[in-house]
Amino acid sequence: MEKPYSIDPSYALAPSELVLLSGEQFAKKVLAGNIKLMHSEASVSISQLGQAMLSAAFLSNEKSGSTKLEKRKKKAMLGLRKVNGLFVVPANAAIVWPEYSFESRINGLAEKLGDKNEVSRIVYTWLANDSISPWNNVIHEVKEGLSKRGLLDRTEEKKLKVFTSVKHDLPGDTFTLVEPARVDAVKQLLTNCQGSRKEIWELLVKQLKKAISDRTEQSDSDF
Repeated sequence: MEKPYSIDPSYALAPSELVLLSGEQFAKKVLAGNIKLMHSEASVSISQLGQAMLSAAFLSNEKSGSTKLEKRKKKAMLGLRKVNGLFVVPANAAIVWPEYSFESRINGLAEKLGDKNEVSRIVYTWLANDSISPWNNVIHEVKEGLSKRGLLDRTEEKKLKVFTSVKHDLPGDTFTLVEPARVDAVKQLLTNCQGSRKEIWELLVKQLKKAISDRTEQSDSDF
């Protein structure tokens, strides 16, 4: 029998934030491209962690009834052929996620983008700017949301009198909110999608990777 689980939009931590603060349960350490976790000395793959965070956000929005994930044909190759895309359809704007969380932005972004409301376009729009490491920006933006709610300590430091470095620290009180049952609920949500909605899962992952690729800054040597 399938293990029951629940996602609660009213809880203090959104699913993407629960993933961030229990990263070792959603990502592994790799040879290169790791990030140190906030709550331990361990490091995990930044791309695996970021993918799990965004996947949790989209699937949790759907499970709550805030949005629907819809597979739909779209034009590709200058309109010469059609491929499957994954679109986010607004469903219930009355569902309120924690303020400044990525989850709280999804419904509004989907409405704003109209018929261009693909998963990839929503992430692309949310990230706002290109960078050499968009996955790092995903992590940073989620941390910023937590700090705006007072759940992370945020400090800024000027480097070379020009560049500003931002550091986020995790208070013990915030870490107590990372309840194992809630983390398990998010893990079950991801596992269920991978197992019983394989096509949706593959489209979701493909769209997330496309958003990151489109937001990756190109250097002169790339041309």
